[in-house]
Amino acid sequence: MPSPTVKKAASAKPKRRLSKKRFILLTILTVFILGAGTAVGIVLSIAAKAPQFNPRILTNTDQSSIIYDKDGNQIGVIHASQNRENATSQEIPDQVKKAFVAVEDSRFYDHFGLDPIGIARALYQDLSGNKLQGASTITVQLARNAFLTPEQTLTRKIQEAALALKLERLYTKDEILTMYLNRIYFGESAYGIKAAAQTYFGKPLKDLDMGEIAMLAGLPQAPSAYDPYVNPDKARYRRTVVLGILRDDKIISQADYDKYKDAPFSYVDKMKEENKNPQAGNMPNVQVSYKYPGFVSYVLHELEDKYNISPDAIFSGGLKIYTTVDSKIQQAAESAYADPNNFPKDVHGNPVQSAMVVMDPKDGSIRAMIGGRNYTSAMDFNRAWQAVRQPGSSAKPLTVYAPALAKGGYFPGTVLDNMPVQYPGGDGKIWAPVNFDTPTQGWTGMMTMREAIRNSVNVYAVKLLDKIGVDYGWQFAKDQFGLPLEDRDKVLSLALGSESVSVLDMVSSYTAFPSGGLLPQRHSVLMVKDKNGATLVDNTNVEKKRILTPQVAYVMNDMLRTVVTSGTGTNAQFGNWAVAGKTGTTSLDDNKVGQGLRDAWFMGYTPDYVGGVWMGLDQSNSKYHLTSDTYGGDKPAKLWKKVMMVAHEGLPVKTQFDRPSGISTITYDTESGLAPSSLTPSQFISHDIAISGALPTGTSNVWVQMDVCAVTGLLPGPNTTQTISKVCLNITR
Repeated sequence: MPSPTVKKAASAKPKRRLSKKRFILLTILTVFILGAGTAVGIVLSIAAKAPQFNPRILTNTDQSSIIYDKDGNQIGVIHASQNRENATSQEIPDQVKKAFVAVEDSRFYDHFGLDPIGIARALYQDLSGNKLQGASTITVQLARNAFLTPEQTLTRKIQEAALALKLERLYTKDEILTMYLNRIYFGESAYGIKAAAQTYFGKPLKDLDMGEIAMLAGLPQAPSAYDPYVNPDKARYRRTVVLGILRDDKIISQADYDKYKDAPFSYVDKMKEENKNPQAGNMPNVQVSYKYPGFVSYVLHELEDKYNISPDAIFSGGLKIYTTVDSKIQQAAESAYADPNNFPKDVHGNPVQSAMVVMDPKDGSIRAMIGGRNYTSAMDFNRAWQAVRQPGSSAKPLTVYAPALAKGGYFPGTVLDNMPVQYPGGDGKIWAPVNFDTPTQGWTGMMTMREAIRNSVNVYAVKLLDKIGVDYGWQFAKDQFGLPLEDRDKVLSLALGSESVSVLDMVSSYTAFPSGGLLPQRHSVLMVKDKNGATLVDNTNVEKKRILTPQVAYVMNDMLRTVVTSGTGTNAQFGNWAVAGKTGTTSLDDNKVGQGLRDAWFMGYTPDYVGGVWMGLDQSNSKYHLTSDTYGGDKPAKLWKKVMMVAHEGLPVKTQFDRPSGISTITYDTESGLAPSSLTPSQFISHDIAISGALPTGTSNVWVQMDVCAVTGLLPGPNTTQTISKVCLNITR
């Protein structure tokens, strides 16, 4: 029987294997889809948590910020709801609107609140490391200023975008632009375009010319940096940039560009000359309630300038601002400044101005600040940090003595001669520095560094700066102490304090001495929290820069202690405290003593606090100046003492500055600064400290033994009958 036929099953279609390339592409696509979905979910979740949209906030602010002292006591409430003057759309000239759109958001009328082109450009510039501009539209800026805190996070960026889209849906472009121009901050406490026009030009919006409009349009990018009251050169540069944009966009002509690019800031110059607050009379209903206006003014400046917290957030963001002010010290300073007996008068019997700063050298905390006599508002001109003056001899430790010790080869017994000297001046004339007491005391010959510091001898300081090098002293004071020196200060008169600095600059620099050579970062803000409790600023651990060795700092402390114990600053000594300091007085003409005085300074410190006091006139000239008997060691030192006595109440008395290792006591010849020779008379042998390893080398060679006339004590002459052997000083001057 034949076998049954078995039908062969059709073979199954072979499976197609997934190629490696296809697998990778599908994996990427899957991850992208899942990731995109997840990202969208996250974005929607974040956007949903954006602050509740409240139209009233766009035209009003109602969240006060609170300021506290270092102990957590409330010292002020700031609220900006009345510190802005809204303008209607009809009041804002079309040229103003066009200028701001051109500068801030050129596609404002084309986008929907977000600008994809701007975002792409900003992303490209971020990736290329050449970030020139951001992607924030005018709508986004309005949303940020009105509803959000100043933190820089992805979450906030997403919420900004969500709020911007809502604004675009509810309002017209003109309404958004008008609200933006009414909310934006222009510096100098001016909120809104209407207040800004009054602040910088003293005129209503309708009267602004294109140069003035250009300056205002350039301010929002960086109000502090481009403030013509503070930085006229930068303001002028920024205005020129904006004028170029307006010209290129055909908003103004080339003739307009040429006409306005060099226009003076006439109103600003007038207000500065009269030392008036630019906001005077413009904002009568400001809701600001606080103590210590001089200190608070600097806090507001620091928040904006250093920590980039917008003024809207500061004044209406519900911030909790914890500061470094010590109410006990600040109140002592306020009381001292309220007493007219603490201040001298000018040559016409008029009261003079003054400013004071007290700082903790351990961490750079500003404990007190007085911006001027009769200082009543944080909007007033603050002489403690906004005014710059010549510090006179109070700068010598920063520009001459500390740099010399740091360079090596010098010590308190280093000898130079206090005799006339001449230097070629930059104008082709001869510059011959003199001492304040030269007309009455004459020239005193050889002297030590300690004596020169004690008695504030000018000629010694100039000669020492010449020896160490003007460039070296200038660079050290600028880079190490942080003084705001300019190239024009790179001259020998730097030794006499011809540069321009603020009281705050000086106090900050002096903290390096009692801190053992560490320069802490100065600050008035300890911590800032937003309305939700998030920390925006934390200065509980500030940066400290090593600028001097502990040994150099100690030698400076020891020499400046002499100024207070037996020199020009004796009026500053109180109790058994170790007090060190330096006086400073400037003349109208540095080359002519007794021609009128401009400024009187006292810079003083203990191991616990550094303080600086300036007294003088806002504008000094041959007619209006200080009297000839006004000097840094008098009224400034006495006022410093009154405040510091209160500051040190309850603290353990420190009679000395901490002495580090590496300090030696040496014996030296006071006429040469070298080791005494066998001929050095005993009365010319002294002792002082020096940094180990930097001791003077060599033996004194200024003494010789020679025969002199027994009668006259002079060199033998033709009529000399008898001589004796005598040790004489052999110095050729």
